[in-house]
Amino acid sequence: MSLASLKEKILLITQGSSSNDNSIAKRLEVISANFKSTPTILSRDLRIDGEITSSGLIEIEGNISGTIKGNSVILREGCFVEGTIVAESISIRGKFDGNIQAKNIDITSKAKITGTIEYGSLCVEDGASIDGQFKKLGKN
Repeated sequence: MSLASLKEKILLITQGSSSNDNSIAKRLEVISANFKSTPTILSRDLRIDGEITSSGLIEIEGNISGTIKGNSVILREGCFVEGTIVAESISIRGKFDGNIQAKNIDITSKAKITGTIEYGSLCVEDGASIDGQFKKLGKN
């Protein structure tokens, strides 16, 4: 299924929902705008020490130690990332320890984060565990 047809189906579903549910459609817009290449999925049994760079979406299920640079980064539930992430948008469902810098950050209730978070826009679900500092990007 293409991204365009998936986007259309999700928009049809969210049109009948309340205004709060339209945040799903907004998040889809951000993610779809950042697709410039085939998504990269790092599986649960993968361990990487080093740097990962992509112009598109990076989905992580495994263990990463190092630097991640990408347009959209998704840390899935069960993953552990230690290091630095620099991206346009980040969705965190797993464990992270280090520094994050992104324009849009979505932290779900399953996330466990330790470190510094630099953000433009931030959404944190009730139940997320965060031990660290927040810094607004562009603020002097």
